[in-house]
Amino acid sequence: MSWSLLVVPLDRLSRDGMSDWIASAEFTRGIPEQVPQALPLPSVAEVLDAFRAAGCHGTNWFEVVGEDAGSRLPECPSPGTCASTGGLDLGEVSVYSTGETSSLLAVPEDAAVETVAFRKPNPSAVLRAVCALASFAGPQLVFDESAGQAFAAWPGEEAGELEDDWPW
Repeated sequence: MSWSLLVVPLDRLSRDGMSDWIASAEFTRGIPEQVPQALPLPSVAEVLDAFRAAGCHGTNWFEVVGEDAGSRLPECPSPGTCASTGGLDLGEVSVYSTGETSSLLAVPEDAAVETVAFRKPNPSAVLRAVCALASFAGPQLVFDESAGQAFAAWPGEEAGELEDDWPW
């Protein structure tokens, strides 16, 4: 079975009826009553640096202009045992820059990232990656494609302190 987790800045709640959708989710954590102020979006390079700094790896489903495929996010070092040993595999990682509807295009390293998608990830790895992203890019909203669960990670929150509330 294939499943995905998606991450967007929490200020995106103010767009396209997203607040209504989140209000109908079966589970939510950290969703504020008022949408926070929009912050500048992080670049592709900043997002990937944060994931690497968090110790995560995954399969790039995009290319950075002028670089070899997979040069920024390391591939899983041991696919056969990674999940069973608590490895931090983000699965298939896609980045969507502002206004793009596909992650398959080559993106400049300074392109602003509006959405990150993780397909078939280790959920613990996603929590670490999201906390690393929130630490410099502001609060992040994580949700699954079933629209059943939504989780907000805020700057200063650490993965270890959020594990008991993490629904995945």
